[in-house]
Amino acid sequence: MNTTVDLINDISWMSQIEEYMDDDEVTNVLASVAKLISKPDIPPSAAAQLIVQLQAYSFKFGMLATWYTNVKKDERGKKNFYYSLTERTDKLVDSLKYVVRNYG
Repeated sequence: MNTTVDLINDISWMSQIEEYMDDDEVTNVLASVAKLISKPDIPPSAAAQLIVQLQAYSFKFGMLATWYTNVKKDERGKKNFYYSLTERTDKLVDSLKYVVRNYG
């Protein structure tokens, strides 16, 4: 069970990422993650909607990672973060799919 201190620490690192990335969709994904951390018991209907939204964000992040790899090569940190965010978002979507399949 998360303590108040744990939740504050979660918010702290998320705020640092939001500031560095300066991307509203990154902020939206981090907000969704924070909600899931604080209340992981998500109804299957909400999970289904979140799957579509997160998968769309994952597509965007993947495209940006490719952009930073091939065109804007001076932003190595953002490129790596977008690659990681794509992978992690896809894994979260896989977990949500499990919720929809098994509890929906």
